[in-house]
Amino acid sequence: MSGTRSGQSRRQAVERARLAGLVRAAIAVVAVSLLVDAIGGHIAHRSPASEASGSRGASAATAPPVTLVPLASTPGVAPVITRVETTDPVVFLTIDDGHARSPEVRAALEELGVPVSLFLLDGPVQADAEFFRRLPGAVVESHTRTHADLTTLPEDAQRAEICGNADTLEGAFGRRPVLFRPPYGAYNEATTRAAAECGMTAIVLWEASVSGTDVGFRTTPQLRPGDIVLMHFRPSFVTELRLLADRARDAGLRFALLEDYLVPDSVEESGG
Repeated sequence: MSGTRSGQSRRQAVERARLAGLVRAAIAVVAVSLLVDAIGGHIAHRSPASEASGSRGASAATAPPVTLVPLASTPGVAPVITRVETTDPVVFLTIDDGHARSPEVRAALEELGVPVSLFLLDGPVQADAEFFRRLPGAVVESHTRTHADLTTLPEDAQRAEICGNADTLEGAFGRRPVLFRPPYGAYNEATTRAAAECGMTAIVLWEASVSGTDVGFRTTPQLRPGDIVLMHFRPSFVTELRLLADRARDAGLRFALLEDYLVPDSVEESGG
């Protein structure tokens, strides 16, 4: 009898060991499955923006994808912006007027690889449209015909300044402007209506400006992703551009074209 009990005990021990082994194997399979799912989910849910954010310090040449930004839309009124809400490490260079024109401007923009939005007046375009056509990565936008302070003009006169300038630019460059910058950054409610009537999808101001050896700021005293930067065509332009490029690089930012980031609701919906 003792031999029988001993045999039964051994069989029970073997069965318990076998069951324990099966349980451990099942637990291991479940753990591996959960780990694979977690890794897969992490990869699947990494957005282009998060990929770009994670690689900013790794390579200055890594360019994140464009984050399209629909503009607020109120019928008959052009929205006013000073920056673009984006997490992409970009700033936007805009250049006003067009009076001082030198070959060094084109060479510096090419060397630094900076795309630009040009807010031009009638006079410089009529005097030398070819200069602006030859600038690399440039898009021409509206800045009025005569650089008038629009807040001193009635609405119909504002409309003539903006629409007339748009006509001049379309005739010179074959593209009608869609962004407008009021001279001196001065505007009122009539300006927002007049700009919209002239086909402008936004009134573009700025967050930072470059003058001589100084970069000035409207709000935060540093360049941030999405900031719009104001410069002017003047004799010191190349020196100022290099200063701005250094500041952008130190902040971990690159230059992008403003028009690539501003997508009006109506344009986005139509697929344009």
